[in-house]
Amino acid sequence: MAKTKPAQDTLLPQIQQKEKASLSKLQQQFNSKVKKIDKLKADLAERVRVLDEIRARVQQEIHPLVQELVQQRVAYVKMLDQMCGQDFFRKKEKEKLGYLIEDLSYSLIHTYGVEEMKEYFDKYAETTFEEEEELADAEAKEMTQTLLKNLLGLDVDLKDLDDFGTLQEKLEGQMREEQQKREAQQKKRQKTKAQLAKEEKAKAELQNISKATRRLYTDLVKLLHPDKEQDPAAKAWKEEAMKKVTTAYNQNDFFELLRLQMEFMHEQELHLDRIPEEQLKYFVKLLNEQIRELQEEQSSYFYGPDAQLFYQFGGLPKQMEAKFNRAKKEIQAEIKQLQLDTLEFQDPQFLRQYLKDLKF
Repeated sequence: MAKTKPAQDTLLPQIQQKEKASLSKLQQQFNSKVKKIDKLKADLAERVRVLDEIRARVQQEIHPLVQELVQQRVAYVKMLDQMCGQDFFRKKEKEKLGYLIEDLSYSLIHTYGVEEMKEYFDKYAETTFEEEEELADAEAKEMTQTLLKNLLGLDVDLKDLDDFGTLQEKLEGQMREEQQKREAQQKKRQKTKAQLAKEEKAKAELQNISKATRRLYTDLVKLLHPDKEQDPAAKAWKEEAMKKVTTAYNQNDFFELLRLQMEFMHEQELHLDRIPEEQLKYFVKLLNEQIRELQEEQSSYFYGPDAQLFYQFGGLPKQMEAKFNRAKKEIQAEIKQLQLDTLEFQDPQFLRQYLKDLKF
């Protein structure tokens, strides 16, 4: 997939309209696709910039507060453990304290990796933390096994789920078998002349698209080859340009090759105007494919692993500032409340009243 570039680096390879001559429908499509790609790349570049800013601010502003909050929760659990050992509390009250310590300890271990809390969880829970994790792991494996069977029709042993390499190999083997069965069934069906002609046409189009990209790359290589340049400054410039061209070609980024051709060829508008209709069709196909890839990349930001981070802190500068301030205030408020509770609940009467209102 092609990598995005900042909008300011983009030079649109538009086909220019000559005097007294309007652009053809295909030329208009070409220009429209190019504009759409440029907009998608600009949007993606901005999303990347915003996410980088969010990550930096989370690391600098949020993480220190979270660490302080975790430390305060640990101190709170230890205080509750000490209070639970007092004879002042009745059996039911101690049971409530035990449930509370168990719940808080599990959260600290599972969410924040606070290993020292395993001692407190094991003290109050019916099963140890390790046993709890083994049970959860077994349930997850059974669920995965069922999903693979129901969704993909693949039979997987539970023991295979312990070894990702073995599991992957088995899944690939079963999928190959299914593919071979489908291909065998397809061969049994007689293809019509129309189907064969359609397949040949699609094959020819793919070859022509590949040729179009290769042709554009070859033209740029000839133009920018640094070995033929005598001037040191011009040679250095061409070497840098060649790196960009090679990267774009290796990434199958047809749009970027066009952009680079516009950047490095002063008369590019004339070249684009003279592109034959048949060749332009393949260019439009390539641009359509790149639009699809960029749209998929854009979707990954809305549904991928960074989606929640952007939703929580992203937006315009004022919105981002408000979201960060709100998040920090919420964490600071919880820290302050925990500090107050840790202090007040050392008085058994205060803790008894709290337990009275606590529902489990």
